[in-house]
Parts: sequence; C-alpha cells; structure tokens
Amino acid sequence: MALFLRSVKLGSLVLWPSVLTLAAGVVGCIIVEDDHNDDCWDDNCGVVQPPPEQPPADEPMTVNIDPDATFTEVAPGEGVGLFMEYGTGGKWHLWTTCDTNYSNVACSFDVVVSVDTESEVLKVDEEDLEGFDEVRMIDSGTASFKADTASDTDGMVFETTPGATVRLDMLLDGKSEPRFVFWFGDGVLHKGAPTNPVDFAPKSP
Repeated sequence: MALFLRSVKLGSLVLWPSVLTLAAGVVGCIIVEDDHNDDCWDDNCGVVQPPPEQPPADEPMTVNIDPDATFTEVAPGEGVGLFMEYGTGGKWHLWTTCDTNYSNVACSFDVVVSVDTESEVLKVDEEDLEGFDEVRMIDSGTASFKADTASDTDGMVFETTPGATVRLDMLLDGKSEPRFVFWFGDGVLHKGAPTNPVDFAPKSP
C-alpha cells in the first residue's frame, strides 16, 4: 500500500514516498494529496482526497480502529504523521514522524489522550524519547505526550481498560492539525481525523 503525503513545512514541496503497510494485509494502494496519478499502476489504486482545512466540529466524532493492525514501514524524516495503533487487550501505541529530511525543521507534537468515564488509563511508557520530550500520566483517565520529532520517531505506549474508547487531542507546532493523524479502521487506512479531538473506538476489546 503506497501512501504519498505532501509536507506541512514551508520550503518542502516533496512527496513522502514512504510505504505504509498493514500487517494483516490490505489489497491495493492509496495515493493521498498527489496531483498526478501517474503512480497508479493498477485498477486497485484509488485516490483519497484530504479532508478540507476547516474549523473542527464542536463535538468529537467517533471512528473505528482495528485491533492488532500496525504500520510496518514508515521512513523517519520523510513526512509528517501521528500514527495510532490498538492492540487486543487495551494496548495502545502512538508515535510520530516529521519531514525534517527536507524541511530541516523539527515537528513539535503536543498530545493528550483520555478514556471514557467507565475506563482507566492503567499505565504509560515512553518510546525513543530524547531531550525535553515527555510522557506523563495526568490522572487515572488522562495522559500526555510532548515531543519534538526530527529525522527519527517518538512514541508513547499506554494501556487502558480493554475496549476503552480513547480520545485524542493533538497540536502540531501549536496548531490543530488532525489531517496528519493515521490509523486503520474497518480494514482501511485512514488519513486525517474528522475532528480534533477525535474518539477511537476499538472494533473488539
């Protein structure tokens, strides 16, 4: 599954050639924000238009997220992204990339995750953080992730009550940018959350 993403940074007009693949396997490819469809070489290739840049809705929308569907190949430094994954039993993985290889500028992510009132955030842990990057448990239902991501990846692993709905509230360089959120739901790669915050509901606990 090939995904092409235009950089969010000024001065970087390249396409992100990273290949995002689903471990469970998905047929076909998706080209995102590419004005030229010459890269579409078979009938399974579809074009997904990015969501329009507009103020988010007042109420967070709920989207499905597939259990145990993971991104297996994303090149650090080649494009901007915040990736959400859910593992059976309440295991969540959130991680980030930037387009620093082209922009020479890091991406500053500020993320808060929280769960529904019937669930808890049981524990949080950092992944590949450095400098002033930080993962922190705020209370039994909320955790935060702050990272300056360059030509690397930064992440947070957290565990919740199995099947909990997780709300993601994200800022990129101090601005709401839900169009850079990626996840797999209903067997499809989704690029761009419909609202910020957005609620992720696992298909199964």
